Amino acid sequence: MTAIYLIRHGQASFGKAEYDCLSELGEQQAIHLGNSFKARIASFDRVVRGSMQRHQQTATGCLTALGQADIAQQQDANWNEYDHQDILAQFDPELATAAGVKNYVSRQDNPHKALQQVIAQAFERWIGSKHNGDYSEPWPDYQARIQSALANLVNNLKDEKNVAVFTSGGPIALLSQDLLGVPANNLMTLNWTLVNCGITKLINTKKAVILSTLNEHSAFEGSNKGLLTYK
Repeated sequence: MTAIYLIRHGQASFGKAEYDCLSELGEQQAIHLGNSFKARIASFDRVVRGSMQRHQQTATGCLTALGQADIAQQQDANWNEYDHQDILAQFDPELATAAGVKNYVSRQDNPHKALQQVIAQAFERWIGSKHNGDYSEPWPDYQARIQSALANLVNNLKDEKNVAVFTSGGPIALLSQDLLGVPANNLMTLNWTLVNCGITKLINTKKAVILSTLNEHSAFEGSNKGLLTYK
C-alpha cells in the first residue's frame, strides 16, 4: 500500500496583486508542517508538486524542516489550482484584479459577507457549466485535469510507501468529493474548510484509492493555533 499525502500550500498573499507567493506566516506554516512530519514518517519516497510558486515554496520549507531538502521534486502542473481571478472576472469584470475586488468589497456594508457571497456566486456560475466558453479553463476541463493528475500518479507508483503532493485546496476538495461521492457543486463548501498546510491522506491499495483522512491539521492546534489559517 502507498500513503499519498495531499498537502495544501501555506497561506498565500490573499488580497495582494501577487497572490501566488507565501506570506511570512505561510512560510512558518510550511516549516512547522515539516517538523511535525518527523513524528509521523521517517521520510517521503516521492515528492510531487504543482507548478505554482506557493506549491514550490511550501514544499521547500516543509522538506527542509523534515531533513529532505535534497529530494527530487517532480513538478506536475495538473496539480495546479483553478484560476480564481478569471472565474471572478467572468462573473463581474470589476473583479478581474485584486484591486478591483478590494474596491468592490470596500463599498459594501458588510465587506466580509459580501466577499463570501460574490465568490460563491462566481463559482456557482463556473461549476454550473452553462457558460463554459467564457472561461480559460471550463469546469469540466478542470475536473478532468485534477482526476488525471491523481490517476497518473497512482498508475506510476512502484514500491513507494509515502508520497507527498503539494497542491491547493481546489484539487484536494474535488478529489475528496469524488472519493466520498459528494456532488461536485459542493466544491466551495468543502474548500472553505481546508486549512493551510492541512493534510488529506489517501491510501492506494492497488485495487482502489481510499480517502483515509480529510483536512487533518492537529499540528496547528493547541499551542500552535496561532498558525491556523484558511486562505
